[in-house]
Amino acid sequence: MAEGDSIRRIALRMRPPLEGAEVSVRAPGRRRPDGLAAAELDGRRLDRVESRGKHLLLHFDGGLALHSHLGMKGSWQLYANGERWRRPTHQAWIVVEGNGVEAVNFGGSKLRIVREAQLMHDPRLARLGPDLLADDFDADVATARIRSTSPDLKLGDALLGQRLVAGIGNIFRSEGCFAAGIDPRTPVGELGDEELVGVLEATRVLMLDAVETGRQPNQVYRRAGMPCQRCGTRILSQAQGETARTTYWCPSCQPPDRD
Repeated sequence: MAEGDSIRRIALRMRPPLEGAEVSVRAPGRRRPDGLAAAELDGRRLDRVESRGKHLLLHFDGGLALHSHLGMKGSWQLYANGERWRRPTHQAWIVVEGNGVEAVNFGGSKLRIVREAQLMHDPRLARLGPDLLADDFDADVATARIRSTSPDLKLGDALLGQRLVAGIGNIFRSEGCFAAGIDPRTPVGELGDEELVGVLEATRVLMLDAVETGRQPNQVYRRAGMPCQRCGTRILSQAQGETARTTYWCPSCQPPDRD
């Protein structure tokens, strides 16, 4: 699943050519966006491109918005006008074109065109915690939000759930916990505020670097059974949480007993 770093990188790439431009919008593929027709956006000014956790929101003049969630397999790709797409046209869900650039969406779990008022009342967006990659992200606020949950909630579940802090996916919950030296299976009630802030800040640093470079860290993720690149201990893995997503950690670098 596309994590917050990928969505923010998409937004940053879209902004220079498309923000403030009157854009053409079309839906050339077999699938159509939910909600209003793509023609409702055609010829409007794209006022703002926003990344919010794992959600991409394009805000248009006249109070309309395009809401995208890429899920496991969706993507946004940018092309110069006339450049050949890497995927066939019939797979394109929507195209936003302006200033010689085409932003093309190929699938995802959600793509809809709605009025801004609908976004404001969307329960999925309303439940999102603070965006880890937001310029004004406050780790203390996110820590307090984590503290408001059950003390038995495992750290890995707290990071992945989106309602406490938004944008972290399976890669960065594993890599962030490794960077902070904390076992992701630790109940949040056993962690001090400084440790929770440390995990959040370490994860934010990794994700901001991924936004900049396009490269995600690979210290423990999908390295189960392989030696830790720091200490040589065998990396472990375990399904975690209601969704049973696999978490990875080093038992030596992230000891369950930190005393």
